[in-house]
Formats: sequence, C-alpha cells, structure tokens
Amino acid sequence: MTHVVCITGGIGSGKSTVCKYIEQRGYPVYYSDTRAKELMEHDHQIREQIIAVFGPTIYTDSEELNRSELARHIFNDPDLKQSLESIVHPRVHEDFVQWSKDQTSQLLFKESPLALEIGDQSCQTIVVVHAEVELRISRVLIRNSDWIREDVEARMRNQISDEQRLQLAHQVLDNSSTPEALQEKLDQLLTKWS
Repeated sequence: MTHVVCITGGIGSGKSTVCKYIEQRGYPVYYSDTRAKELMEHDHQIREQIIAVFGPTIYTDSEELNRSELARHIFNDPDLKQSLESIVHPRVHEDFVQWSKDQTSQLLFKESPLALEIGDQSCQTIVVVHAEVELRISRVLIRNSDWIREDVEARMRNQISDEQRLQLAHQVLDNSSTPEALQEKLDQLLTKWS
C-alpha cells in the first residue's frame, strides 16, 4: 500500500530544501507548485479558464503566464484567489494521481504548500517545515531579488497562520538551524517511515 507524505509549510520555510534532500535519498517527490505553474502555462483548458477570469493580458505576447500580474490580482482579492484555486487545484490533483500510478516506491512525497489550506485528501502524513518568520522573510528576499518585504508579507497573509499549521501537523521539522541539523532530523523520519 502506497503511503503519501505531504511536505508543507509557510513561504521561505524550506520545503524545497527538504524535498531535494528526500530526492537525493532516492525517494520520488511530486512538486505541486512546479506542476501547477507548468499546467497553467501548457494546459489549454486551464489557460482558457484563467483568461476567462483574469482577461487576456494575464498571458504575455509570448503566451507565458504573467506571474507578477497574477500575483497582484490574487493577493489583493480573495475571491480571485479562490477562483484561480478552483481552476488549478483539481487539475493538479489529477496530475498527482497519474504521477503516483507511475511510481514503484511504496513511500511517496508531495511538496504541497497549500496542503492544509485546501484539505489535500491525498496526504496521509503531513510534515510541516517550520522556521521563524524573520528568517523566512530573509530567505525569500535573498532568492527573489526583485521582491520587497511587503511582497513576502502579502503572501504570508494569504496562507494559514504558523499556529494553525503546527496544530494540524503530524510531524514538525524545525528548519531554523543548519542544513546538517535538518538532514539529521530528516534521516530520522525517513528511517521511521521506511
């Protein structure tokens, strides 16, 4: 029986770092955000639905998703955010189900930033990657040089609180220390699940 572990956490917490390490250890990882972006770019049906909600300028002349324009809309209007999610999330779920069928491992991992917000039913175990807010903000600003603090805070406001996330977690991975400390904690969990 396949067991799905969902890796979630707030922006800048280190979800991708955790998932990359899990991959290095030989386990398959599905990246929900990456696949959502790919589907928004290349799935014709999703494109049409997004254009119907946000207008034709949401895609550039070269037919790429105008991410900054989309962010401006959804982080300032909860209804538009919900409309986008109702278009994209069901399709990402279908994509994950298909991906799962193609895997041979009995232990699958899914990077799912919104696992708790959307009540992701594919998650059997939820691991919350956690770090203090200021550390998360500094990490995001380092990797997104064109963002300002307000951009990060806007995204944080659109996620559930750290307190809620920690209450709903099956397991918490503290990522406030060194990469080595994080890897050690991960190895202990992988041993437990394997």
